[in-house]
Amino acid sequence: MSAGKAVGSIVTVAAILARATAYGVRAALTKRAVERLEKRYHDRAESAKYLSEAMTKLEVDEPTTTAYMEVFTLSEAMADNVQGIVGRADSLQANAQGLAEATEAEHGRMREANRTHTVKMADRQFIQPR
Repeated sequence: MSAGKAVGSIVTVAAILARATAYGVRAALTKRAVERLEKRYHDRAESAKYLSEAMTKLEVDEPTTTAYMEVFTLSEAMADNVQGIVGRADSLQANAQGLAEATEAEHGRMREANRTHTVKMADRQFIQPR
């Protein structure tokens, strides 16, 4: 990043804390979305299994019942794979929460010091980048 660009972009403590919190929120939303995906795969697997078993009792041809059982097997495998992603999403959410807490611990005291200081701050026009 160039020096001109670094000077031109001002980052505040509030912005850093807001981004850390937002990251945690997005991680939690991602985890919930992945959990819903896992549930959908399990639901579809159970539906395919039910249809395969019902068609077997109704003496539907074997290729059709076998195809539905394959859909069940593949859907269960996908649900298992998604379950691994849920575990990783748990880690992501925990890491994001830790990041937000660490950021608050590190930078929150600066925000508090800026809010409660008794030193007169420089005029904004004086500190504007040129």
